[in-house]
Amino acid sequence: MEVVNDIPQLKGVSLSKLHSLIERLKFDDNTYRHSMSVAKYSNRFNKIIAANINSETIYYSGLLHDIGKTEVNINILNKKGSLDIDEFSIMMEHSKLGYNLLKKHLMPIEMQHAALYHHERWDGNGYPMKLEKQRIPLVARIISICDVYDALTSNRPYRKAFSIDEALDIMKNSHGQFDNELLDIFSKNIDSII
Repeated sequence: MEVVNDIPQLKGVSLSKLHSLIERLKFDDNTYRHSMSVAKYSNRFNKIIAANINSETIYYSGLLHDIGKTEVNINILNKKGSLDIDEFSIMMEHSKLGYNLLKKHLMPIEMQHAALYHHERWDGNGYPMKLEKQRIPLVARIISICDVYDALTSNRPYRKAFSIDEALDIMKNSHGQFDNELLDIFSKNIDSII
């Protein structure tokens, strides 16, 4: 399933629409590589926790969670320093933009939720809706953990990658950000996930 050219069928989803969304991700190599990693990690993590989300749905939810970034200026995405307040506000819109794009293309609700809610926090201090705890859909909680893990362990324009252990420590110390039960399972099974 990791080879995008051989796209598995999602029930009730147009293959051409799905393929066009995936092609859009290729506008930025960093976003595309990150999305591929999140898809792979999410699929493996989903199998470990035996969530009631089918394999193709979780894979594409991970792959397209950042599709809204295709609507964000590339200079903001790849800025080497910290984003200023205006740039950060624009960047925060990517979750809503992604949700709208996936909804417009009639993608499954789980994929829409992954795009919209992957920056929500367990403590309710995330965005865009400030959802908390179980109100955050499971698919978004899974994607969030995989998203942050990959972001931390990848080189970014503004910093070097953290090691696996450093990344997991940072995540464990991000009080209130993640579903701790899921994060604990993710950490204990990291060798099977990456």
